[in-house]
Amino acid sequence: MSTAALEPEDYIIGTNDAEVRRLGEQHAIWRESALSCWRRAGLKPGMTVLDLGCGPGYASFDLARLVGPQGQVIAVDQSTHFLAALEAGAGQRGLSNIRTLQADVTSMDWTQLGCDAVWTRWCLSFVPGADGVLAGLDQALQPGGVVMMQEYVDYRSFRIEPAEPVFERFIAAVRDSWVHFGGDPEIGRRLPAMGEALGWSVQALTPIIHAARPGDVLWTWPKAWLQEAPDRLVALGFLTADEATDFRQFLARRDADPASLLMTPMVMEMIARKPQ
Repeated sequence: MSTAALEPEDYIIGTNDAEVRRLGEQHAIWRESALSCWRRAGLKPGMTVLDLGCGPGYASFDLARLVGPQGQVIAVDQSTHFLAALEAGAGQRGLSNIRTLQADVTSMDWTQLGCDAVWTRWCLSFVPGADGVLAGLDQALQPGGVVMMQEYVDYRSFRIEPAEPVFERFIAAVRDSWVHFGGDPEIGRRLPAMGEALGWSVQALTPIIHAARPGDVLWTWPKAWLQEAPDRLVALGFLTADEATDFRQFLARRDADPASLLMTPMVMEMIARKPQ
């Protein structure tokens, strides 16, 4: 099976309007965990926060409210489509303290950013050369600054039960596509050592995993992606059309069965601080 190449501003899951909407639903579900992380990390008004891999900006909007008019959010993403959605959303919400920056995080100039804090969620797992990105973040971060990250620990911990071979095939295709394009679906387990190698002090490590049944709000978040992902994987060359059809039939069976169980992939939340 041959694989396709990604466009320069694209990423594995896509950057279209449907993905903008899905990411809004995703942030709504994960918002409380983000707010809790930011509180424990000590974010406060007046800070400059770098939102790395900001996407269409749902976390950026919350960060902008938190740091207030005297603070600033620097929202970085490689997708102009996502950044256009962010800028439109900021205007609708009356937020003028967000600065967008279109950049490839693997090759950007970090030295001029000068931030007090860094927030990133499900960004480092998708980019090649995460060690270099972390080194760049260290350059951007002021002495004493705080780093807040939520990244996947092991994508194979994603489960829909009762499972069938077609589900295992789907998960393997997702991971294969991830690795093929330079990502690391296990980056979360490596972040503590990577941060400490830069001299950061790791202050908190929190594993996050959720369970849901059909009809739960949490079930709807991955379901929206699971319904669209097979076509994306077919287009990229990691699934056949028949496998995509079989997976959708499996998903429909699980969705119709109230005894089904979905467990989200485990995420590692890390709060670390750069020395003074």
